[in-house]
Amino acid sequence: MKINKLGFLSLLALLGILGLFENHRGMMGFFGFAYYIRYFYVIPDEMFVLNVQKAASFGFFSGVAATGLAIFVRFLFPAVITSSLALVTCYVVSMSVFTLVLASLEIKEQRG
Repeated sequence: MKINKLGFLSLLALLGILGLFENHRGMMGFFGFAYYIRYFYVIPDEMFVLNVQKAASFGFFSGVAATGLAIFVRFLFPAVITSSLALVTCYVVSMSVFTLVLASLEIKEQRG
């Protein structure tokens, strides 16, 4: 049986557990990666790989656009956004778009 490598993203949820012990609320967002546990039970066929590639493309280019926008805002208004907030926002945008597009492609595939 072939292991679906997308399931390994769920290991990032362990950082959320670390946030519980360290009393750091910012790390609680890593519990969102627990969603990817379900992919350990999905057999990766050609259609699944194609859907992951499509979702990754959308996620990557949305991250590029968010990075450009954040750098532009940081350049124009340095007091509005910090550099670390800009980078975190771009990462969150990329992962959110990837997850939403992948979920929508899976729903579309299930409907036929």
